[in-house]
Amino acid sequence: MKKKIVCLVLALLMVLPLLVGCSQNKDIDDINKEASRYTTTLNVWLITESKLVADASALINAGLTPNTKAEDLTEAQKTTLAAMSEEQLSAWNQVYRISEAINKLSKAKYKTKLNLKFFLESDYYTAVEAAFEEHYENIKAGNVAVKNETEETILNEYGIPELKYPTVADYEVDLLYIGDYGKYATYAANDWLINLRTHLENAAVKLTSYVSLSYLTSAALNSNVYALPNNHGVGEYVYVMADKELMAEYSNDLSDAALYDSAFKEYLDYISGKYTGSNKIYPIYTDNQSGKIDLDFAHYWSYDFDSAPGFALQTPDNFSIFGDSYANKASLGNNNLLTDTAYMTALANKSYYEKTAGYVTTDPDARAAVRVVRGGYEMKAQYEAEGYEVMVMQYPELSDAEIYSSLFAVGAYSVNAERSAEILTFFNTDAEVRNLLQYGIVEENYTLETVTVDGKDYVWAKATKDNLYEMDVDKTGNVFLTYPSSAADVKRWEYEKAQNLEMVTYPTLGLNYDAGDNLDEKNVRIINAISAAMAAELADMSPDEIMALYHLAGGLSTNTDMANLILGIVGANITYTMGGTTTTIDASALSAAIKLMKTTEIKSGEARSPFALYSEWLKAQEF
Repeated sequence: MKKKIVCLVLALLMVLPLLVGCSQNKDIDDINKEASRYTTTLNVWLITESKLVADASALINAGLTPNTKAEDLTEAQKTTLAAMSEEQLSAWNQVYRISEAINKLSKAKYKTKLNLKFFLESDYYTAVEAAFEEHYENIKAGNVAVKNETEETILNEYGIPELKYPTVADYEVDLLYIGDYGKYATYAANDWLINLRTHLENAAVKLTSYVSLSYLTSAALNSNVYALPNNHGVGEYVYVMADKELMAEYSNDLSDAALYDSAFKEYLDYISGKYTGSNKIYPIYTDNQSGKIDLDFAHYWSYDFDSAPGFALQTPDNFSIFGDSYANKASLGNNNLLTDTAYMTALANKSYYEKTAGYVTTDPDARAAVRVVRGGYEMKAQYEAEGYEVMVMQYPELSDAEIYSSLFAVGAYSVNAERSAEILTFFNTDAEVRNLLQYGIVEENYTLETVTVDGKDYVWAKATKDNLYEMDVDKTGNVFLTYPSSAADVKRWEYEKAQNLEMVTYPTLGLNYDAGDNLDEKNVRIINAISAAMAAELADMSPDEIMALYHLAGGLSTNTDMANLILGIVGANITYTMGGTTTTIDASALSAAIKLMKTTEIKSGEARSPFALYSEWLKAQEF
């Protein structure tokens, strides 16, 4: 089972070795300098938003660079250059110049040359995985050097000695970007990633000044840290904005009411009944263009077995018959939601709001008693200034999706893991290299513009007319080290830093299972399939039908009765697929799956339910 590391423990494990070093009067720069006595070359695998950049990168890494002398060009290279458009040639030159600028810094600080390998996201993971496989085959064949470093010098074109940097194989993966948990878990399981806890010891204190400690302590698998999350703004708020004037008109106190409570529903019915025709005021505005209003704080015991073979990944936003509300809870319960009073009442009120004509609007210019919107930290002050009482329905959440959405790791076959870890720290703590990697060269790829907001001057990066270099800020390192990308966005990092201070940790952060946990895949897949079918049925039900189902389900005493009720609603042709075999779910199979999901303890010889494993996980966390 994946044991989420308690923040203090991992922080100490990472930081204490450095504190000892500091007591010996060695700071980070001294440590890095000592570690950089030899030159080395690393391959850095990155995702770009531009095919021009990807194509230019491929040419450069194949040895065709703008400074290659004409007499040194092969016939194939001459043909390639002759076929390139002006735009392609320009991109080729820009990518090369940016690479050289980054290398000027990495060579000066770390005696490390970086081969920047850019790919479109559609090609990236296939290329990385093929490289790992090729590298492994070469290791087995004995074709790989033990250490990629040298102290040699060579004479440059002016006859002056300069450091020589070793050549590395195209398939070597030293630093790589990873953008989702499935890839992270799979690469770690394949032994393709190095455990960074040891290699980042010397940078621990420096990293905690630039990267959220919550990030550093959450990206763990089996107590090992295989990747460093890129610092960025976490999630978003869900706000309920109540029109103060209308609230004052309504005499009943709603200070303790929630959007789906009966008391709040009565207030919204009051607005709906009083303000009609030319005086129309909608009870609810939502920024969801579908007109749907999400239930807040609903956790579902749902798992994905297919994205990362060998792992069961949480999908807590996918409806399951079994779940709980997680508002203000350190631990979760395991309820059959069809019999849960609070859940079914909220679901019925949600259905009422969405299905009542004239009740919900998606028109941002329409007046509404309540506005349900998602957004950032800055929205609170904006809506308060417009006369709304702003209530936070949901705070930004530090979840698995957030932690694992943007990571950098060191490949296990890297022949210089220590240097790779240094460069990883470099990308996350040095603003100069960070902006080079994101925007390119100032005055060539972008200019720095100044705008004054609230009496304070801000600088932002404006792409030049001829710029062809395109990168996603969330895929290149610590976002808070970059310049904002527009005049309208100059306070974004301030807002996101403040937002991160208010974020909450999702109660099952880090709870995912692998094959060793013996999660009962068959029965969980059955519940997943039945739940998907039930979600569709619930979406079509009226409020009265939802409450009728709740009363009916609550009166059942056996798992078989519950299975028959559910199959009577969703139909008798629901199937699940496992191991390539598709099976129709009958009442007996569903009854067994329901029994499994209710299991709260792990007993010898019995199948393991998600909640039983979760209970064991909680004990390990000392909750």
